[in-house]
Amino acid sequence: MSNKKAIKILSDKYWDTKTGWQKKVISQDDFNYAKEQGVMFDELLVNHDDILKSCLTTIEDTSKANIINAFISSLSNRKLELRSALGSYACGINLTPHKFLKTSSSSCAICGTYKHDEYSDINVLNFERFKFAGVRHLDPIYIWLDLSLFNKIEIISPTAEDINMMKKILQTLSNIEGNKLSDAEKALKFLKSNKNEREQIISVLGYCGILHIPSEEPFYKYYTPQDERKSSNHSKSDWPYPADLWRPDYGLSEDAIKFWFGNL
Repeated sequence: MSNKKAIKILSDKYWDTKTGWQKKVISQDDFNYAKEQGVMFDELLVNHDDILKSCLTTIEDTSKANIINAFISSLSNRKLELRSALGSYACGINLTPHKFLKTSSSSCAICGTYKHDEYSDINVLNFERFKFAGVRHLDPIYIWLDLSLFNKIEIISPTAEDINMMKKILQTLSNIEGNKLSDAEKALKFLKSNKNEREQIISVLGYCGILHIPSEEPFYKYYTPQDERKSSNHSKSDWPYPADLWRPDYGLSEDAIKFWFGNL
């Protein structure tokens, strides 16, 4: 498990506890230490074909059982870097090899990755992984990084209390008074959590297809290409696809719950 000093070095580069986001210059010694601990990395030269191949290999090497155990255990230990992996795995589970298909923004219409070599600061992705349980689960670069680091961690089984907490989350989301995503977030305030954590749990359940959305196929059945992903009519919405399209009155998908949590 990554040590606290290395994580603090990473966090201090991108986050100020009073003002939020920043991009601070850290010392070479601090960077080298965090790098030795596997928390920070040199900039990565990436392109569509290479990152897609690495992403698909990493998904194949990842245990679904470990993903589920880590997510449920995180409800009590609040290790957000473990919670993130379910979102990445769910988004990538049906990603398949494909050729680059250009869009007007020069990214791939299927997966969103750019074709040509470019340097990527993957440290900010790892910061988001620790701080928010990830925010870019639809990005193949994040999926690859998230699951690659996840696969280096020893995963413990969830306790009976953790499992009951997962059941309570699902039961609560099935019986929300209100019709907004914000109502769903507020309904989960019984969790030891902050607002960002609760929103991320709901977002991950969206990636998993557990949030039933009548017009959309869940990722565990079909990989929805980037250019086919819809967005809600709420212009100020910060929710990711597909959670952005969900309303509490749509309910939850029993099939998806069985697919992900049936063994528990």
